[in-house]
Parts: sequence; C-alpha cells; structure tokens
Amino acid sequence: MVAALMVVLLPNILRAALFLGLTLFMTAGLYVLMNAPFLAAVQVMIYVGAITTMIILAIFLSQKVMKIGFFQAIYNPILAAGAAGVMFLFLFITVANSLWIKGIVAVGPSNTDVGVDAVSKALLQPYVFPFELASVVLLAVLVGAIVIAKEDTEHGS
Repeated sequence: MVAALMVVLLPNILRAALFLGLTLFMTAGLYVLMNAPFLAAVQVMIYVGAITTMIILAIFLSQKVMKIGFFQAIYNPILAAGAAGVMFLFLFITVANSLWIKGIVAVGPSNTDVGVDAVSKALLQPYVFPFELASVVLLAVLVGAIVIAKEDTEHGS
C-alpha cells in the first residue's frame, strides 16, 4: 500500500514508475496468496517486466523529445488528497455492497488450485484473436519508440 501511495505522491515521475513496478510485483504476491501461481507468474512477466519497462522507456523518450524534466506537479495537494479520498470511499462502498463480494464472503475461500491448464483454456480459447492483436500492437509501439529515438539521435548529431 505504501508503494501505491508513492506512485501518486512522488514528484519524480521516474521514481513513481519504479514504485508502480513494485506495486505490480506486490499484486503478484496477492495472486500467490490466492493460490494462483500461474497468474502470479504472468503478472510478473507481463506487467512488472514488460509494461513497467515500456512506461520507463516512454518517460525517457518523452523527456528527450519534448525537452521536459522528470518532475510532475501536484499544484494543490490538499485538493488531490480530498479527491483521492472521495474516490477511495466510493470504490470501497461499491465493492463492499456488490453481489459478487457478498457471495464470496458467504462461501469462503476456494480450495481448488487454479492451474495452468484451466487458465490457459479460459484465456486462449475464446480470446485468442484479441490476445494476438494485443501482442502485435505492443510490438508496433516498441518499434515506433525505437524509430522515434533513432530519429532524435540522427537529428541531434
């Protein structure tokens, strides 16, 4: 929870991105506690590894291209904290009063193991096309970032 707060409160956007990676890693720990090791591994590989790396790359590229620094500004921290508190209360009340959470609390924790076979069938059978489309889009973003970075170095020298 402290890492998630640091993502929002740090003025240095690069450090905030690093704390985002830590927050995503701790989310993988929650998957381990929920007896879903495959989802934890996917969380670490995709979100902590790939997405956090792409965010940090985007920060470096935008700093080069737009000639801006690494600092983000919270102009009114009291207003920002109040808005975050109101949003937290709204989300907490919504989740606490939802039917699916009441059903989970009434039944209790699951004793079944969410294995690789069940997760792969649930993800890949009905969603194989969107899964492949997302990988192509991420590849295009990576190639675009490399082209932008290469153009900047060619014009700079």
